[in-house]
Amino acid sequence: MLHIDPSVLKLQDYIVGMRRYFHAHPEVSLKEFKTSERIKAELDAAGIDYEGGGETGICARIKGKKPLAAGAKPRIVALRADMDALKVREKTDLPFRSENGSMHACGHDMHAAMLLGAARLLKAHQSELKGTVKLVFQPDEEGFTGAKAMLKAGVLEAPEPQAAMALHVNSGTPSGLVLC
Repeated sequence: MLHIDPSVLKLQDYIVGMRRYFHAHPEVSLKEFKTSERIKAELDAAGIDYEGGGETGICARIKGKKPLAAGAKPRIVALRADMDALKVREKTDLPFRSENGSMHACGHDMHAAMLLGAARLLKAHQSELKGTVKLVFQPDEEGFTGAKAMLKAGVLEAPEPQAAMALHVNSGTPSGLVLC
């Protein structure tokens, strides 16, 4: 039986709400200005430090407060989510549908919302972390320049992560299944 920590379940409504907000207000590559501002506002509200990464990219950091063993090297992990939309007209009757001629057709609304949820969860457990988690909100995944701009801005430097993880939502995968 799968056990889900109650602190994760408490974030479900927040994550769903953020996903619906991003879905209703999509912005195409290199124009993610309001998306970036909303993410920054959410990070501010959670007390999480961040810096820019290119024009609309964001790199937040949560530094663990648990002391390292003597001589141990700090561990740094990066978590990445994309946040741009496509110039695709949405044809649904959902109450949170996009009406601006663009749409999160590839799940980037979910990616950004899930990373904000992870940010809140990690911040709540900061005293248990021994390393640093970098939270990378990447613009322009669809146009292929967002990652380059963020790398140029140094998001994977000072400190450099030993590992980086990202995910992508696949509408053909049944709920509850993770493919590797």
